[in-house]
Amino acid sequence: MRIIISTAALLMLFGCATNSGIVDLGGGQYVYEKEDMMAYNGSSTKVEILKEAAAFCAKQGKQMVVQSSSAKPYTPYSSYAGAEVQFSCK
Repeated sequence: MRIIISTAALLMLFGCATNSGIVDLGGGQYVYEKEDMMAYNGSSTKVEILKEAAAFCAKQGKQMVVQSSSAKPYTPYSSYAGAEVQFSCK
């Protein structure tokens, strides 16, 4: 029983990330924000977002155009590594 509880707690820990998904801002503009507890560098999270955003636009037969992007590193006891990308599909 202890093994099951420990395994469940460990799986919940690995799932700790916030992910806004792709949010429609209107006018063909989108934003995607993601934080990852397991990442140390926000740049790796930004790359993940860019790949997912490009796939989102490709499904529409369009190409992604980045409007702005930012990344933040992990800060102990303060915040997770994360990134935000604003983009459009053209």
